[in-house]
Parts: sequence; structure tokens; C-alpha cells
Amino acid sequence: MKKLTKTLIASALLSASAASFAGVSGNVGAMSDYWFRGLDQSGDGGNASMMGGLDYESEMGFYAGTWLASLPSDLEYDLYGGYNGSYEDFSYGVGVIAYLYDEYEGEYFEYNLSAGYGPVSVSYNIGKLDEPGAPDVDYTFASITGEYEGAYLTYGVYGDDVDGSYFEAGYGMTYEGLDMSVAAIFPDDDNSANAWVSDTDKLTFTISKSFDLF
Repeated sequence: MKKLTKTLIASALLSASAASFAGVSGNVGAMSDYWFRGLDQSGDGGNASMMGGLDYESEMGFYAGTWLASLPSDLEYDLYGGYNGSYEDFSYGVGVIAYLYDEYEGEYFEYNLSAGYGPVSVSYNIGKLDEPGAPDVDYTFASITGEYEGAYLTYGVYGDDVDGSYFEAGYGMTYEGLDMSVAAIFPDDDNSANAWVSDTDKLTFTISKSFDLF
């Protein structure tokens, strides 16, 4: 599972930034360890991950795309689409996303809502894990993020059939055309059977390059 990488994985919001141009863009990059919403996606041991994606954005705010990330013994590929808009200092978005895998047979499907005012934004996501041979898992994920000059602080919490919450603090910047970020992640150490957060703190680094195709 992942966050769309318009401005790196630096923010926990699950929506692309509001479209400011029409066209197709791509991105490639690497993560020192692939974490998403307080959970280590690449397994224990600090496994690095390569990533890349393609995105289409329209002048009206509609978007669609795909994103891939390498896992130790698998490949994640995500498909998503939706709409983002803004009015003065307000921003808002609605979207859908599917988290799919090459080897793992489970599939995650989500509906995503987001809103923001100035430097503060919130998201609410409703999802389902469909795994063959196991009961479906219904979950929600809500987050609030504050940003200031490249720095951000996020608090996220799970609900429904899933438990867990976490804090994340980070900083992102662009240098010589490269997007770079660092994030410190502090899960709540919830060891219950249905917790979707890891049980250790983590410092991660990300570097990526975005480019317009047409």
C-alpha cells in the first residue's frame, strides 16, 4: 500500500495534489524502507524498495494513474483515479484506489476523501481487504496533517475491523530536480492480532525524480 507520489511519500494523505496542468507525468525513485500508514510494508530488517509510476491529470481536476513498488519477494502495483479541486484556501478530493500484488493473492480496495484548509489537511479512507480463503476485512483510516515550509506532522488512526495509530514527522525538499524526504515514524506499539501498525519506531529516507511526458 502506498501514498501517491506527487510530492514524495512525505505526506500521509492518500490523494494527489490538485491538478494544475493537463498531461501525463512519470516518477521513479527509491526508499530506504517502505513504510505506509505506520506499517512496514517491506518486512523487518530495513529492506530498501524501488518505486515508479505514471499519472494523468486533467485541467478540470480529474486524475488517474498507476504506481509500483518492489517488495522483498513480491511486486506491488496500485491503480487509482479520482478528482481534486480547490476554492481559495480550501482543497478537496475524492478517489478510489486498488492495491494489488504479483504474488500475494490479497487485494485492497479503498474509497478516499480528503479536505484541506491552508497548511492543515485531513483524509478519511474506507477500505476492504479481500483475501482468498479468509473473511473479508473492513477497515477505515483517518489522518490529519499539518505542513510548514516542507516540514509536516501526521497523526493517523485505523478503525472498524483494524486497530492501530501512529505519529509521523518529516521534511521534504527539492534539490537539482530531485525530490528528497526524511520521515520519523512512531507507531503506537499495539500488539493486538488485528493491529495494522508496526511495533518499532523507524527513520526512513526517500529520493525520487518526477518528469512530464506530454
